[in-house]
Amino acid sequence: MNCKIIAFVFILMALPLIASAQIASGGTFTLEKSVVATGGGDSSNGAFTVTGTAGQPAAGTAYYGASVAHRAGFWVPDQLEPTAAEVAVSGRVTTAGGAGIRNVMVTLTDSRGTSRQVATGSFGTYLFTNVEAGQSYTLTVVAKRYTFANPTRIVTVSDELTDLDFTATGN
Repeated sequence: MNCKIIAFVFILMALPLIASAQIASGGTFTLEKSVVATGGGDSSNGAFTVTGTAGQPAAGTAYYGASVAHRAGFWVPDQLEPTAAEVAVSGRVTTAGGAGIRNVMVTLTDSRGTSRQVATGSFGTYLFTNVEAGQSYTLTVVAKRYTFANPTRIVTVSDELTDLDFTATGN
C-alpha cells in the first residue's frame, strides 16, 4: 500500500515538469533560458543562430534565418534618441557700486542665430529657462543709461549656469 502512495505522489510531482517541458519545446527547436554573462557567443540549433554579446555592439542589428528573426541588443534604433537636457542660465547686471540695474535687455543667441531676450528685474537679475545644454551661446547686455566694458560673452552651457554677471562701467 505504501508503495502505491509513494508512486502516486511521485507521478503528481512529475506532472508539472512534464507539462512545462512540452510547453517549452515544439517542432524542430527547443526554447531554453540562458544568460550570457561572459561577453557573448552564438546560440544555434541548426535551423537558426542567435549571436549576442553582453555589451551588444550590434544593438539594433537584425538577424534572419529560416523562420526566425531576432533583433540584437537591448533597444532598437530610434527608440532611445539622444536628447539634450534643458537648463537655466541666469545672472545679475549691476552698477560699479553693486546696485542692481532694472530694465537692461539681455539677449541669448544660439549657434544657429536664434535669439531670446529678457529684461532684468528690479534687483538687476535675469533668467533664461529651457536652454539646451551642450551648446555655445552669446550673451549680450544693452542698457540705455549704462555702458559695459564687456557687454558680450560667449559661454558653453553643459549644466545650469548662474552668476553670469555684468557690471556697468559708467552711466
